[in-house]
Amino acid sequence: MKETIDLESMRYFAMVASANGITVAAKRWNIPKQTLSRRVAELERQLGVQLLHRTTRRVRLSEAGMAYAERCAEIVNLADDANGAIADSLETPNGTLRITAHPVFADAFLEELVIAYARDWPAVKVDVALSQSIDFASDRFDVAFSIGRFQDSQLAGTSFGPARLRYCASPDYLEHHPLLKTPEELRDHDCLLNYSVGEFARWVFKDRERHVTGRLRLGSFSMVYAAALAGLGIAVLPEFTCAGDLKKAR
Repeated sequence: MKETIDLESMRYFAMVASANGITVAAKRWNIPKQTLSRRVAELERQLGVQLLHRTTRRVRLSEAGMAYAERCAEIVNLADDANGAIADSLETPNGTLRITAHPVFADAFLEELVIAYARDWPAVKVDVALSQSIDFASDRFDVAFSIGRFQDSQLAGTSFGPARLRYCASPDYLEHHPLLKTPEELRDHDCLLNYSVGEFARWVFKDRERHVTGRLRLGSFSMVYAAALAGLGIAVLPEFTCAGDLKKAR
């Protein structure tokens, strides 16, 4: 069984052939002369052919050495191209990025993130699916943005911060409706409901949950938010979505 010729030995021989000598190659590529000599000698032993004619004055390629040097250069270049292509694919994202997110988070943050990512990496296809209930175990997504905690030892997660709830209404709404002092008094107010919760919603307070109803059941968080700003009722909002409007007293 023939011995396997390693690529590095072929690379060293191609260097020697390109430089027309071991000494020049050693200086050009800063490789010890003894290393090059040993590698070439080992190649000759493995191949059973003399690659270099050596005299006290000079070293030159044999006829077999010239033919072999040309093939070595081709193989080394092909290997370098293949390795470079792999390295480039790792450095430059490509393929498909599958994202899922809670609709509330998506309305607040995801649009700008996805647009910026798509501009930065034009070779990547981006699929975005929104869902209030994310099944981390079975859904095949690369990244998920969720509100709340998840416990899965197979996943890595990063917390962006708390998702505290705020019960909000516009100054115009509060000016034309009874003053609120306790959660029980919500029954006398227009509560803005997300359509997905059904005919009533469960709003959570420190002591217990309250069932609230309202004449507006809206199909998206953004519609609930817009209705609250328009003075049509009270909405429960994650603080990260409404912090700016709270500061502006809207």
